[in-house]
This record gives sequence, structure tokens and C-alpha cells, in this order.
Amino acid sequence: MSDGMHRLYRYQKREIPPYICISVAAVSFLDFKIINLLGILAALPLFVIAAWIAPNRLGGGDIKFTAAVGLILGLQMTNCGLIIGLKLQVLVFIAYTLIKRMKKQEARNLSLPLAPCLALGFLVIYLMKLGGIIYEYI
Repeated sequence: MSDGMHRLYRYQKREIPPYICISVAAVSFLDFKIINLLGILAALPLFVIAAWIAPNRLGGGDIKFTAAVGLILGLQMTNCGLIIGLKLQVLVFIAYTLIKRMKKQEARNLSLPLAPCLALGFLVIYLMKLGGIIYEYI
């Protein structure tokens, strides 16, 4: 399979390439703090959801991405980013179902990618932390 076809396949399957998670985790070494290793635990609730509650709804890429970001932000800030990202996902879902005027059964079968919303949530928290807005709460 050619490189272009491989990328298209990943896009259609909504897979997060491993190099994204590795790159994010590598950035954590620029300002490494041993306490940020606890940030990996922020991915644990996503793992529980993916394994037992909704096995076909959440992918492993979201879990790896959250763990990688946890190395940068730490446990508290990663959890804040998760909250923002998941709330944004709910808003996107509601807006999409209202715009498309979907019925309940169609909405139940709807699959939206989680990674873009998580990335926005993490970015908001990172920028707030970088700017010092939430620095005193750490």
C-alpha cells in the first residue's frame, strides 16, 4: 500500500498515528518534572470506558494521546483538559444532531472522533498554564 493510500485509510478509520503520541510525549522532556509522570493516570478512566463500558466507541489512540499529554500537563491539568474536551464533544454532538435533524436511533449510532475535541481542551489548559492564569492552582 502506498504512503498516500495508507494516510487515507487512517483518515477513514479515524486512527491517530503513533508518531503523534510519541512526538507529544517527547515534548515533555523539554520541561520534565517527575510529578508529571502521574499525568499518565489521567488516561485510566478512558481505558476503563474503552475496555468495559463502551468497547467499540473509544479507540486506543485517544487513550495514548491523553497519556502523552499527561506527561506535559500533569494529572490535575490533564483532567481539566479532559473535562473541557469531553464537554466540547457533547456540544459538537448536540449541534450536529440538531443541524442534521437526526432521530434518536440515528443519533445513537453516530460516531464522532474524540481526538479533535480533546486536543482543543488540552490546548486551552496548556495556554492557560503557560500564561500563568491557572499557575497558582497547581
